[in-house]
Amino acid sequence: MKLNRVAVSVLALVGVAWLVIPSVSSASEHHSAIPDYQHVVEIMMENTSYATIIGNANAPQINALASTYGLASDYYGVTHPSEPNYMASIAGSYFGVQDDNQFYCTPALALTDATCTGTTVNHTVAAQSIADQLTAVGKTWRGYFQSLPPAPVPGQLVVTGPNANGPYTYKYPSSSNALYASKHNPFLNFIGTQGALANMVPDTQLATDLATGHLANYSLVVPDQCHDMHGTGSCTTTAGLIAAGDTYVGNMVNQIMSSHVWRHGHNAIVITWDEDDFSDSGLLGTGCCGADPGGGHVVTIVITNSEIHHHVVDNTTYNHYSLLRTIEDAFDLRHLAHAGDSVVTPMTDLFRVSTH
Repeated sequence: MKLNRVAVSVLALVGVAWLVIPSVSSASEHHSAIPDYQHVVEIMMENTSYATIIGNANAPQINALASTYGLASDYYGVTHPSEPNYMASIAGSYFGVQDDNQFYCTPALALTDATCTGTTVNHTVAAQSIADQLTAVGKTWRGYFQSLPPAPVPGQLVVTGPNANGPYTYKYPSSSNALYASKHNPFLNFIGTQGALANMVPDTQLATDLATGHLANYSLVVPDQCHDMHGTGSCTTTAGLIAAGDTYVGNMVNQIMSSHVWRHGHNAIVITWDEDDFSDSGLLGTGCCGADPGGGHVVTIVITNSEIHHHVVDNTTYNHYSLLRTIEDAFDLRHLAHAGDSVVTPMTDLFRVSTH
């Protein structure tokens, strides 16, 4: 089904309102220290604070990466809970969303749909995301999701409601054991991408794309809730979740860095967390760049293929808007919404090309 047909059907079903959309900056401010990048792979982990990860014996591979490559030591989520952070990471705003409700939810549906309880703003928005920007300039994007529900049979696609299938499924395989959760798929929240079924694929597809040289310019890798450190019915212990997430990250990084694609041009892997484990609740100073209290202090690691043995600890204060701004600079794109705010700093030192 073509993107525009899916988008129109969603609009008809949920009556998406036109929100006041944060503006796009008038021009790209490409920083000379950040070269043009061919590929950026972002791995999004879940709900774990900086202090919980750094030095944790259950995360040896992540700690090894943090002590070998680039570490942003003062990086923050922008809010709570998960869904708005995912939206912010690809579009520069969370558009007022402050829950993990289904992407099609509206205030009107809060009274009739159990997945929309408490909704105060529309969860589908007409704003651009970085995926739209890349498409507009002939570049590519893709979301790789672990435990992605099976693709629907042609002609049987259901986008909204309790029978939604494919990437539109609210929780899969069940509500009590939600390995995949649509709240972690931000491409569903934007009209321009929510019908792009070919761009939302199982994470196993990444190996094929690396082998065939078809890796997208921007890739978002999202582990399932037993491997992103979040947890669900079949995985609940903190130590086990951190260990499983550490193994997933280590395997994914090794797979990318061992590929032919990694060795050519300028490429980067970013490992970050959407928010902390709510250890910042009620505290000030746990956000940055206009977001206070924000979403808490999280680990963010940047690996570039030009600085394989160059360790950098960057103490600059960053958040998800900073990362989006940096990726936009790397692809010569305009800054979306808050990514263009004057208080948002690009992650120049972590994406700089080594000259030695």
